[in-house]
Amino acid sequence: MAQMNTKFAAVMAGLTMSVSLFSTGGAAAYSNPGKIVTFDLVTQTAAITPLSMQFFCAKNRSECAGGGRGEVTMSPNLMAVLKQINGHVNRSIRPARDTADVWELNPTSGDCEDYVLSKRSALIRQGVSAGALRIAYTHTRRGEPHAVLVVKTSEGDYVLDNLTNTIKTLRASGYNIRSMSSPNPTRWTAG
Repeated sequence: MAQMNTKFAAVMAGLTMSVSLFSTGGAAAYSNPGKIVTFDLVTQTAAITPLSMQFFCAKNRSECAGGGRGEVTMSPNLMAVLKQINGHVNRSIRPARDTADVWELNPTSGDCEDYVLSKRSALIRQGVSAGALRIAYTHTRRGEPHAVLVVKTSEGDYVLDNLTNTIKTLRASGYNIRSMSSPNPTRWTAG
C-alpha cells in the first residue's frame, strides 16, 4: 500500500509540474501580446562521479576543491600557459595502463586520468580558476575510453590531451564528451 501511495504521489507531482509549466507558458504569452515569449528548458543529467575520483578526492581533498570563475578569459598569456603545462605533463608521465584504475597526481607513469589530474593541479598553481577546469570522459577515434582536461574560456572550450601536445578547441579535437565534472570536480554531468 505504501509503495502504491508513493507511485501515486510521484505521478501527481509530475502532472502538477506539467500543468504548472504549461499554464505559466500560456500566461506569459498572453501577458505581452506584442511579443512572442519562448521558454528554453535547459536540462543537465547528473552523472555519477567516477569511483576512482571519489577515492582520489578522499586522499587529496585540496586537489578536489572547486570554486572560482567557471570561465577564464582567453589571452595569449593563458594559451602559452596551457601549451607549456600540457607539453610538460605529457613529457613527465610515461604512458601505462592502470591495473587497478587508481588515479594519481604527478606519477612517473600512468594513464589518461593521471595526466588530467596533474595538468589540472599545475594550472591551478599557475592561477587558472579551478571552476574553469573540467575533467571529461570521451572516446578516442579507435573507440577506447579516454579522459581529457577541458578549459572553459571566453573563446570556447579548449582541450588538453595526453595524446597530443597541440591545444585544440573541443570542436576541433573531434571528441564527443560522454560525462564531465562541473565547476566542482566532485559533481559530474552527462555529456
